[in-house]
Amino acid sequence: MLKHVLQGACSASLLLCYGPLAWADDSTSENTTTDEVERIVVTATKRNTELQDSDASVTVLGITAIDQARLRDFSRIDDLVPNVQFAEFGQRGSIFITVRGVESNPFIVNRAAVYIDGIPFRELSNSVLNQIESVEVLRGPQATLYGANTESGLILVTTKPPTETTEGNIRITGTHFPSGNSIETDGALSGSLLPGTLTGSIAFTLAREDAYLKNKATSTGETGEFTEHYLQGRLRWTPNDRLTVNALAYWLDLDAPGIFGQQYVPLNLSLYNKLYADRFNDGRLADNWTYFEDAPKYFTEQQFVAGLSATYQAAYGAWDLATSHRQVEKDHKGLDFDLTATPAVAGREANDETFNNVEARFSSLLSDSFDYMVGASYYQATNDNIKATFIGPGDLNAYIAAPVQRKKSEDFGLFGSANFYASTKLRITAGLRYDQAKRSTVQQAGTLDLGFGSVVVYPEAQLAKTYDILLPRLAFHYKLTDNLAVHASAARGYIPGGFNLVAMQQGVADDDIISYDSETLWSRELGFKWRSADRKMRLSGAVFYINSDNWQEIQIATDKQGRPVSSDFIGSDASIRSKGLELEGHWQVSSAFSLDAHIGYVDAKYRDLQVDETLNVRHQPIQFVPEYDGGLALRYQWFNGIYVRTEVGFTGETSLRARGDIRQAATTKLGLQLGYVGNKFALRLFGENLTNERKASGLAIENLAFGNDGLFYAPLDAPRVIGLELETWF
Repeated sequence: MLKHVLQGACSASLLLCYGPLAWADDSTSENTTTDEVERIVVTATKRNTELQDSDASVTVLGITAIDQARLRDFSRIDDLVPNVQFAEFGQRGSIFITVRGVESNPFIVNRAAVYIDGIPFRELSNSVLNQIESVEVLRGPQATLYGANTESGLILVTTKPPTETTEGNIRITGTHFPSGNSIETDGALSGSLLPGTLTGSIAFTLAREDAYLKNKATSTGETGEFTEHYLQGRLRWTPNDRLTVNALAYWLDLDAPGIFGQQYVPLNLSLYNKLYADRFNDGRLADNWTYFEDAPKYFTEQQFVAGLSATYQAAYGAWDLATSHRQVEKDHKGLDFDLTATPAVAGREANDETFNNVEARFSSLLSDSFDYMVGASYYQATNDNIKATFIGPGDLNAYIAAPVQRKKSEDFGLFGSANFYASTKLRITAGLRYDQAKRSTVQQAGTLDLGFGSVVVYPEAQLAKTYDILLPRLAFHYKLTDNLAVHASAARGYIPGGFNLVAMQQGVADDDIISYDSETLWSRELGFKWRSADRKMRLSGAVFYINSDNWQEIQIATDKQGRPVSSDFIGSDASIRSKGLELEGHWQVSSAFSLDAHIGYVDAKYRDLQVDETLNVRHQPIQFVPEYDGGLALRYQWFNGIYVRTEVGFTGETSLRARGDIRQAATTKLGLQLGYVGNKFALRLFGENLTNERKASGLAIENLAFGNDGLFYAPLDAPRVIGLELETWF
């Protein structure tokens, strides 16, 4: 670990540059005052709280930090925050978030949730982060206020509100990487519609991007390309000084011919080429950013989101109401079971998902002795899932579908939180949530052919179950001085249970196997926040201990050769333990030069996990959790608007699956920017992953058709990217 830290520090120090990563707000502009440096507000607690007064471990990225770090998609957030990692299935595949060693399994659900303008995203796609005002990353359970699926943490994204004055921007970005290029145009227009009462804004993105991984054996002639269209509209109505109403809607369309959304490639290229180049790939050799698969591929995604929120400030407190609707359609064609150019078995998965959310809450007026908040929420989700395959050669229309599987979720919660001010220095916060989760599933009778004599039988099924839980949180915040505060907290989080339809497919009748229990988790932490008297330096850190005694984990039943004989199976009889520490800071050295850094260390192990009849992986590292992670960024801007910024990120060795038999080695990544910021336009030349690291970014699997061939296959992170960005505003 020390070796990589020193490498990163030395590399970054070669250049004078800065870009706030761990602590970020509008403090980074050249003309920023001391008051502006101090104004960092946490909103995820559902009460606006100064960062120094927060009793949670939270990183706030403001609008300046987002721009200077070029935060354009969710997969970049983990470069900016300690003890947070993203596992991404392909260039635009699903994202699963790991926080403090609590990993999110890609086949279950995220254990950390994302909220965009109050709209929940429990299963996140790497869609556009367009016109973002701030990003808040909370580490530790947030279930008391947000309910299920926030047991490891929460990411809260706020987009820019409409403005009274007419203003806008246009940005064009072009990039080049080893396998192709991309071009993206995005922009926004904001202004008053009814002076003094109604404002509105519209934002858009148009993008075309080649695939990072090129398919050299495509059966459709498409080697891989993404085309994205995004349109967002916002309205803000303020009829008086008490009532504010916000409305948001966006539409996203992603079209990707020649691409399967969850693309796996061999990690050991020399062994792969030795086994399959002559035998199946016509003598062609795969390299770092190419692969050979014949399965006809096509990935499409459409999203429509609408949300409405209102705040009424009464004389005795504030009433808040928020409601949202989200519709998502995804179709992944082209899972190549044999992962070569031979036509063996091809797979497809399609999902049609609907999400609805309503929350109402009341917050009392702030007080020096006691204040509180109470609320209720309702969350409903429906997912229609279709799996399909075909054997041998075929085209995009050859997939034969199994019956639709429908899953439905309904969550109802009552929550409350209160602050007790024992003295001017000590605040005690207590919170409690009652959550009721209903889970149901319907399966129609049918079959799914996995090839090589393996056929999954789908019996008709209709199952339902209700889960109830109490989710407490207790926190202490003590202000030692005006510039130094400590906090301690204990909180519980959970994920509701569910059903194993695969058990029914295999003829199991035991209810304890057909259904699995809710997962619960306890987290304790002790942390501090410090700032210098001149407000030019900030430092925060925490130590934590986490355990779960009914951990949900997924397994895939295989034959003796390692080939799958069924779909996934989830159990909740495992347990984990995670402990570690994190530190992050910001130093405004001068008005021109700043430095940001963060580092996290995690010791996360399985306490009990039986992966097959003979192997228990207790004491093995939890999958997707690196031993350490960190980042260092510096930026220097001259008085004429020219700036240079460099960043280094380092990640420790990471297990790529629960068995612990395949690991990603420690990596160090470098980034560099050179640019100019003027009154009306900005120009930026940038490079990301300049070391061109070939890094696995998700779950490693064995060959789905040939079984144990000595290889592991995984999705990859982005290669070296060089780009040019031009932006103008008015």
